[in-house]
Amino acid sequence: MNNHNWSEEKEVYRDYFTTNISSTKHILRYLWIKENFLHSVTGKRILEIGCGDGGVIQLLKNTNYVVGIDISISGVENLKQLGIESYLCDISSENIPFEDGFFDYVLALEVFEHLKSPQHAIEEIQRVCKKDGTVILSIPNYKTGHKFIYRSLFTFKAFENYLKDNKFLLIKKLPYGICPPFWNIVKKYFREELQGKKNNIRGLCIPLTTRLARILSSDFFTFFKPTRLCWLLVYELKNINPKGAKELYQEISEETKTTYR
Repeated sequence: MNNHNWSEEKEVYRDYFTTNISSTKHILRYLWIKENFLHSVTGKRILEIGCGDGGVIQLLKNTNYVVGIDISISGVENLKQLGIESYLCDISSENIPFEDGFFDYVLALEVFEHLKSPQHAIEEIQRVCKKDGTVILSIPNYKTGHKFIYRSLFTFKAFENYLKDNKFLLIKKLPYGICPPFWNIVKKYFREELQGKKNNIRGLCIPLTTRLARILSSDFFTFFKPTRLCWLLVYELKNINPKGAKELYQEISEETKTTYR
């Protein structure tokens, strides 16, 4: 595919997802997100960004109008196999192909840490989400050893402040899984010993570490578990100002322009 929209980033993520979509190991996390953030949602317009293995919207498509976008062409092909309307789109630089205020919900789970331009993504999410609509984002704990383009942005508190600066209203946040102390030292052993041990759930082979993360995300463990030790943090936000990100530019200009006068 050679056209002006085929970016280097799209090439990098071309084969990011397996074409065997029934093998997704994230289904337990998707079920947890549905239970905790989207339990009774029906008859809504829902967009999920970066959901090339089916994402949460595969659990919502029977009772809602759902759309998926992804930078990966293999991900878009997977979504089409699942009967989900899907579009190839780089949220870092391209516009989401929908009109302003079209969606009731926008989801982007562990997407922002991959983006070259998170701010462009924020603007587009605010634009296509209706006023007072719901945005659900998640980011991984930097202690997992995950590589970041903008490392300092993705501490939990810094990212929360970034979202508030862009005029989102934080409704709630919930931790998922666990990132134990010294994980970077022991992770090789755990991955080798436990990832291979799987159990059949809903016809899927789920690694033991994935099942353990789901157990440790129950209400009981969440009550006692320090947020700093979670594997990832999920933020539920209200889009109270669809132009909040663009207004932030104006605020920064107003606050700093006297320096140059």
